[in-house]
Amino acid sequence: MKKKSGFTRLLTVTALLALLLSATGIAHANNFFAAYNGVQQGVTVRTLKLQQVSFIQTPHPVNGIAAGPNNDLYMVCRNHIYNYSVTGALIRDMNFPDARVNYTDISVRGDRVYASYNGSQQGFTVRDLALNQLAFFPTNFSINGIAAGTNNDLYLASANRLYRYGTNGTLLTVMTFPDAGVIYTDVAVICGRLLASYSGSQHGVTIRDLVTLNQYSFIPMPFEIGGIVGGSDNDVYVSTTNHLYNYSLTGVQKQGFVWPQTNLVYGDLTR
Repeated sequence: MKKKSGFTRLLTVTALLALLLSATGIAHANNFFAAYNGVQQGVTVRTLKLQQVSFIQTPHPVNGIAAGPNNDLYMVCRNHIYNYSVTGALIRDMNFPDARVNYTDISVRGDRVYASYNGSQQGFTVRDLALNQLAFFPTNFSINGIAAGTNNDLYLASANRLYRYGTNGTLLTVMTFPDAGVIYTDVAVICGRLLASYSGSQHGVTIRDLVTLNQYSFIPMPFEIGGIVGGSDNDVYVSTTNHLYNYSLTGVQKQGFVWPQTNLVYGDLTR
């Protein structure tokens, strides 16, 4: 994002991100999970060095993925929310009765599951870990990405806007980027900062304040990002097409992995 901040602010951000990950019900803290679709569909489990540990094949595409607190994963596809063990066993399948609803992303914080949706309805649902609905909140915009915060709040990405909502549905903050050609695609919360990927007229990752949504810094990237998750060493993992990348928060590519099938597409990421 082309509004640069000072070096001092960047140092502050990187120092904060060097702390331990916030308590989010993280499964396998030394690994991350990447959804994939296309010629194959499922989830790959990889070390922070991008080495594959295992994978889960699914009979459905995976739009969004979130790590649960019980060595499990939550996934969304069409009008379904799934709960899998990290070994690939299906635990639950919540099938929303309106087939025109499309779940777009999912996030887990503590004992709550948050899923965004569009289609015949648009908004986000609040559910328990057994996928029973506790509340839902309509929005007047389509949500690309959702991330649960640490203060009973949520972050939503839509078009060139980032939103902060209370988990009770109260709108708290809106940030509208002045370039309407920018599209925010995914969001993640880590160590007191919001990470958001964007595509369109610009491509990259922005690092922002959790309350004001003001930008601290940004990392331009030469590709469209499918998913984003924070690392554990002042870094971030991103996906695009059949590639997985690891960047420092100063924008240096540290690692890269290419799957040999070009018609496999990596999407959402989680830890």
